[in-house]
Amino acid sequence: MKNNLNASRNKFMDNSLNGIYEFMALAYEGNWQYRWDQTPYMQKNIKASKNESILAHQWACIGFWFFLSRICPNLSTLVNTAEIYERLLVHDLGETFEGDIPQFLQLQGYGFGKHVIERKEMEKIGKTIPKNILKQLLTWFDEFEDDFENMEKLEVLIAKFIDLLQGNHFALAFGNNLKQNSETINKTLNKRFIKIANQLLHVLKERGYKKAHKEVLDVLAHHLKFHKKAGIKISLNFLSTKKFD
Repeated sequence: MKNNLNASRNKFMDNSLNGIYEFMALAYEGNWQYRWDQTPYMQKNIKASKNESILAHQWACIGFWFFLSRICPNLSTLVNTAEIYERLLVHDLGETFEGDIPQFLQLQGYGFGKHVIERKEMEKIGKTIPKNILKQLLTWFDEFEDDFENMEKLEVLIAKFIDLLQGNHFALAFGNNLKQNSETINKTLNKRFIKIANQLLHVLKERGYKKAHKEVLDVLAHHLKFHKKAGIKISLNFLSTKKFD
């Protein structure tokens, strides 16, 4: 009986690892799938091969949460920090083969239905991994792509906030002619980043998390100040900066 049990366990482990190896081999393709296509203020460095891959973006998002979770201790204590790491690790997995449609192109009407395509890609890439793991990945994908203006789950809001914070930072670090492209950059900020920041602040305020609310406001204020230092003229549609009563 014992030998049979060990054989069964080994078979399960072997099958799982074989599937995971195949999954990871496919996911490696994200090393050569790049972001920022046709974004005007990124072309100089892109032509110099200083581009950002899908996997590099996901790694950088993880890096941002590593630091933010430490300088925002009140926010960190409210959430499952491991879950945020895991969400950030896989949040753009569906772009591995289809690629990213940057916000610059989305502003022009491109990318309609991209989430449906990306979900199908995740299902295809994940067909070899244990079903319970794939189910978790797809659930997280659906939540990440859900209507963020009504999102209440802090782990999702923080992951989305960091996703865009990192993208903004990469553009500031490697962009060119940023001042001349202020109008476009403002449109991308207002389209998603500011709305997600507002929702995160709203949820924190609604639940009475005063210190965490202040931490997020400080991060946001610094991020916008960083844009101004780069010569970008900031013009926001609406930003919730109301303090606690």
